[in-house]
Amino acid sequence: MLNHKSLNIDQIKESTACGTIHYFESLNSTNSWLLEHGHCGDICISESQTKGRGRRGNNWVSPRGNIHFSLCWCFDEIVKHWSLLGLVTGIAIAEALQDVGLTNHGVKWPNDIFWQQKKLGGILLETIDQSGRVIIGIGLNIALPLGSSKTIGQPVTSLDEAMNDNVSKNELVTQLIIRLKEKLDSFKQLNFDQFMQSWQTWDILRGEQVYFDHQGIEVSGEVVEIDKHGRLGILKNTGELCFYSSADIRLKKG
Repeated sequence: MLNHKSLNIDQIKESTACGTIHYFESLNSTNSWLLEHGHCGDICISESQTKGRGRRGNNWVSPRGNIHFSLCWCFDEIVKHWSLLGLVTGIAIAEALQDVGLTNHGVKWPNDIFWQQKKLGGILLETIDQSGRVIIGIGLNIALPLGSSKTIGQPVTSLDEAMNDNVSKNELVTQLIIRLKEKLDSFKQLNFDQFMQSWQTWDILRGEQVYFDHQGIEVSGEVVEIDKHGRLGILKNTGELCFYSSADIRLKKG
């Protein structure tokens, strides 16, 4: 079993040299708190959330003990590869999980962390204005109540299920901050070829058959790549290669 104890914030700050950490027993949403109160470099962590949310306004189940984490980050400009930020965040999380010993996990485009075909966590990016200030929200399941898959509507998992070794939440949050800071500090100078090498390491959809509705039309095909804008390339069953943004489609496995 993983160590579910409350976090030692002083220890995390000492290990990461990060900015201010705002730590709560319960919040409506760590992203919402930073949107209202956060300054550049601030981190918000809560043991539970009452109104956690994912993309498209979906509810994020947020029981006590899981990781509910948000970071306020400020870029001095909106760079041309801004649309890759969510994927870079996914890579950072995958690497942090590897740092604490997890294997057989990856990133499901555009914003989910998976382990053995089941959802382990998710990412929610929210921009405040056009100034380059962004809130990066991360949810990771440490443990889940029985029957969560039925409640959530898709196969889900937790680190309790995925790992046999004893890994503390403190260690995982520390590695998350280290990996995120590393990626965000270098994001402005992102080398696309190096990014693609990392993405292909963690991408769990490449080569998979998927289907989805696009503007009322059912589309199916094989995932082959992403482009420089982070759009997903689908080789349709008609032989046509098309690229789609995360706003265009909701993917399902074929």
